[in-house]
Amino acid sequence: MLREAMKSYYAPLLILLFFGVMVFVDKLFSQKIKRLFLLEICLQLFLMAVTWLDQYFAFMGDNGLVWRLRNITTCLNFAIGPCSPMILVLIYDTGISGKIPKIFYVPQIINFTTSVLSIWSGWIFSVSISNVYRRGPLFPMPLTVGFFYLLTLIVFSARQQNKPNRRAETTFLIAAFLGIGSAACLEVFFGLSFMIWNVSSVCVILYFLLLTTQKILYDSMTGTYSRTAYERRMEKLNFKLPCTVAMIDLNNLKQLNDQYGHSSGDEAICSVTAAILKQKSRHMKLYRYGGDEFVLVSSRMCEEEMDRVLKTAQEQCSGGFDLPVSFSYGTAVHQPGDDIHKAILLADEAMYQNKAKMREGKAAE
Repeated sequence: MLREAMKSYYAPLLILLFFGVMVFVDKLFSQKIKRLFLLEICLQLFLMAVTWLDQYFAFMGDNGLVWRLRNITTCLNFAIGPCSPMILVLIYDTGISGKIPKIFYVPQIINFTTSVLSIWSGWIFSVSISNVYRRGPLFPMPLTVGFFYLLTLIVFSARQQNKPNRRAETTFLIAAFLGIGSAACLEVFFGLSFMIWNVSSVCVILYFLLLTTQKILYDSMTGTYSRTAYERRMEKLNFKLPCTVAMIDLNNLKQLNDQYGHSSGDEAICSVTAAILKQKSRHMKLYRYGGDEFVLVSSRMCEEEMDRVLKTAQEQCSGGFDLPVSFSYGTAVHQPGDDIHKAILLADEAMYQNKAKMREGKAAE
């Protein structure tokens, strides 16, 4: 069993250590998120060590000291195990609001307390003086609490579906939930060992890579695609696929920044992007091209449809300022065989013409 444990955990241990170095030197995430990921890695390494020791003590007979040590390792497994998915929820929420109610921690506090008391009560587990392990009536509690936090993570992601790529993120989290759930079933019902933390470590690493990809391809402030994603999309479309493009530029942003501050300017930008994204067309993608410039691209919508979508978005823009929050736009069509940057230039020219007309209309009022 010891050799089996070494074989099972050798690769995950090395991978987690390398992963820890990668997180430590990362420049994309905030210090808080990096600390939470490093805490998650340390927790996984600790629980792997505890699981290994628990299996080691299980084969050491009925020595009195071994019985006490096995009580401790078993208790730690049950008491701390749900902290792993709980930390992942904290990582996710840090990128959204950073405000989790205190009731969020109650299930884990109850689980931790019950696990510790089980050393004497046998509620979740019991280890007899002869070193025989038995499950208690509340044995499912740690797994239930862990799955509760995983489901919370999925719900948090599903509630952000108005932002790009959240569907892929939610799909990944559901797959991770099923993977960890199947590993737990293999351990609980079929007696296989060292499954949960192997699968969990892989899921945590993949989750970090997913968040890294999102940092690169998506604009965190507006929820739109980034300039990098825009350039990749242009490479794919150029000379090949037909599409309709729109150049979008905010109006009065300089005045907003000068009069109310740059944070108000950011609010105006978010208000405009939210109005466009609210149209919920799965055939269009919005890219942040510059500070207050955006490019809308669709391979399915005609120019008239895109014009209708943007006019609706213009009507839905809002802002609590004396200056109105609005945007100008221009559209163009790209055909296969043409350079897509020509269509972008045409849309840009149309956008400036639209901006001039809006200024003239405002001056006439």
